[in-house]
Amino acid sequence: MRLVLAFAALFVLGLAGTGYVIVTAPEQASGPQTLELIAADAPANATVTAFENLSERDRRLVSDAAEANGSARIAPDQRPNTSYVRYEGAVYRLRVVVGDPAEETTIAHLVAVVTGGATAVLGALGLVGLLFHSWRGSRERTGDR
Repeated sequence: MRLVLAFAALFVLGLAGTGYVIVTAPEQASGPQTLELIAADAPANATVTAFENLSERDRRLVSDAAEANGSARIAPDQRPNTSYVRYEGAVYRLRVVVGDPAEETTIAHLVAVVTGGATAVLGALGLVGLLFHSWRGSRERTGDR
């Protein structure tokens, strides 16, 4: 009976932990964000916007990131409206990183989801194994084969 409770606890705690991390993900997405400029060759089907054609707000974001060695903090409502920009003769991919890269909150969320999911799967497999073992034992006791 203790083993059943242990596997049930693993299952429930794994699901609860994973669910909590997933539910709080939008809250994290509204937290600190970083705009990164990454020198890249744009794919053939991508639209590359000239720096001069960006909105005033997006021009400020791109120039701030360029002046700060390729990355700058932005507010959640400041995401640029383009993925590729031509700036000072080079093409850059714009990428928004959610969470604080220095604190590695994004990685921590991923690890929490994977760990919680693995715990839930371990608990579920343990419960199924115990049920199968119990079913098999009852068949052997009754003589059913």
